Amino acid sequence: MDSLTSSEAEASPALVEEYQQWRAVGPGGAPFDWNGFMLCKKAEITQARDDTTNLALYDSPEQYAKGWKEATEAQRRAAQTCFLKQPLPERPGPRSRAKHFVFPQRERNDGEPQDAQVQAAYQTAFEQLGEVNSRVEWKTSVLEKHGRALFLQDPVTPLISSSKGEICHVHRSDLSGHVTLSFADAREVIGKGWGERHRLSGTETLHLGYTMLYVPRNVAEVEVYAQIYQAGIEYMTSGHQE
Repeated sequence: MDSLTSSEAEASPALVEEYQQWRAVGPGGAPFDWNGFMLCKKAEITQARDDTTNLALYDSPEQYAKGWKEATEAQRRAAQTCFLKQPLPERPGPRSRAKHFVFPQRERNDGEPQDAQVQAAYQTAFEQLGEVNSRVEWKTSVLEKHGRALFLQDPVTPLISSSKGEICHVHRSDLSGHVTLSFADAREVIGKGWGERHRLSGTETLHLGYTMLYVPRNVAEVEVYAQIYQAGIEYMTSGHQE
């Protein structure tokens, strides 16, 4: 791997090409320039995990879950409880995967065509989550630094402190999204092919249940993703606040 460099002019052609690929994904939480790209590369070297579909991490929360030692027994139980109303179906077709960048984590590049019907259905379903749930509010995402996200109104506890109470958001650039799930629900989502962990999930930076949801392929999948977001809301507003 090329060493980190202070400017694009000093970088190797391979690193410059990777920078252009990173730019094509679109803006996220880091500065949308060379400095932001270097932050991404530093995180890749020092913190990021590659095993974003490995379910074994959920068997050892004491090792991988930030805030586990400080959490109460009620908060630990909630983190290991399933909030999905029913088991998810196996997602049909080839498994999607996120691009390799640590952040922003996306499935597709910014500007790639989106199905208008799916986009409209997804936006409606996501907005409805804020209408039917109490103890949540809309604010600008603290993780993405732009775009709307649902937040917990209650005080933040050790297990969810890394997101500052942010529950979920959808990326306008490609319609992938992120949600903080209980470990049991994250296992179900990843195991059935609907998403994968963030590369910083399971480190000191992000909640072990912080999960990327893939781009919905059709309107029927929008309904599944709405159920997953709802499970995240119910986890974040559950008895783990006690």
